[in-house]
Formats: sequence, C-alpha cells, structure tokens
Amino acid sequence: MTSIHIWHTFVASLTAFLLAGCGVMTPTTTPTPDWQPMPTYIYYVPQSDVSEYTHYTPSESFNFHLEFDYPSYWWLQEHSDEVAILSVFLGDPRFLTLPTPTPPDFHPTPSDFGSVDIWIMPSKPGQTPDTELESHKQGYSEISWMTVLGDYKTTIDGRDASVLEYQTNDPESSPSLMFNRRVYFMVNGQVYEIIFTVAEKERGGEFEKGYEYFFNSLKILP
Repeated sequence: MTSIHIWHTFVASLTAFLLAGCGVMTPTTTPTPDWQPMPTYIYYVPQSDVSEYTHYTPSESFNFHLEFDYPSYWWLQEHSDEVAILSVFLGDPRFLTLPTPTPPDFHPTPSDFGSVDIWIMPSKPGQTPDTELESHKQGYSEISWMTVLGDYKTTIDGRDASVLEYQTNDPESSPSLMFNRRVYFMVNGQVYEIIFTVAEKERGGEFEKGYEYFFNSLKILP
C-alpha cells in the first residue's frame, strides 16, 4: 500500500471516528454510528513553526466561504466526500500519533484530543440555523450517552448564528467526558456547521483558547 493510500485510509477512519464517536455527526442527520465517508479529495495544510498563528484561505476550487486564523501547531485538512459534502478539519497534532486502523474494522483508538470540524452543504427549502439546531437537539436528547446542555444565539462576522452545546460520554470512542459546541449559520445558499470538541477536564485550556482565537477571527468571504 502506498503512503498516499495509507494516509487516505487514516483520514477516512479518523473522520468516521469523529463523526460516530465524539458527537460530531453528519450535519443533516441524527447520529449514525456505522456511517463512514469515502474521501475523494483531500488537501492537507502542514503545521508551521514560523509563527504562532496560521491564516487560512480556501484552496482553489474549494467552494468554501470562510477565512480565519488558527494556532500553527494544529493540523488542517480540506476534505470532500463521495456525496460532495465539504468539510475542514482542524485538530490537535496528537491525532497523528494514533495507529492507523486496518480494514474491515476502521475503529480508531479511543482518544480525547480536541478538534474543530467545519461542515458545508447546500441548504434545503425552509432550512435555517434554528431548524438545524432543533433537529440535532431532538436527536441528541434521545441518545443515552449524550446530554444536551443548552442553546443560544451568536454572530459570525455580523451573520446570525445558532449554538447548541452538549456532552458526550461514550467510552468506546473517548476515555473522557467530552464537551461539544455546535454553531449553525448560512452563507451563500450553504449551511455551515462548526463543531468544537474538547475533554471536559481540559475546558479553558490551551486547545479551547486556540478555538476562541479561531472563532473570533472568522470572516465570511463573497
């Protein structure tokens, strides 16, 4: 197997782990633990030791309308799956230390490393940030290992956004109780969801401070 194939396998497995195990599910559905994305396009931005923060703008042909700054020690990937759902993943570099899962299992080693996922998809008639939030809120309230904490409003570069916060407590995917914040907003006919995940024991720590810097730097592109 080539290094590219190994890397693609790792990304697919890691994404499936984040989707199924840490409360980071596909944006339009309630949790589906067996769902696994099949990557067709991946663009990786390497870590930097030159500056404290890295400025991100979308790569060419990636239909993404956000730019932002993030801690340079994080690693970032642009990803497009087989049904053309776009996403950007930002993660703690410790993810790279995990062993690559092998088929047919594809169940990564449990971890409680912090992550930020940004999901983008075309909006449907009548779909709003509030309808997305209520859909997930209802679904999560019916899952034993998830606890809905609350919801509220915020803005991103002057654009209205809705926020849902919840906890996940699933030992099969994480050894720790995890905190999750999911932000919903609309840009150019697309639904955007930002999912921040961190262990409750690390709340207020380095990774969350990095997230706050990232979030406050978000700018919407034309």
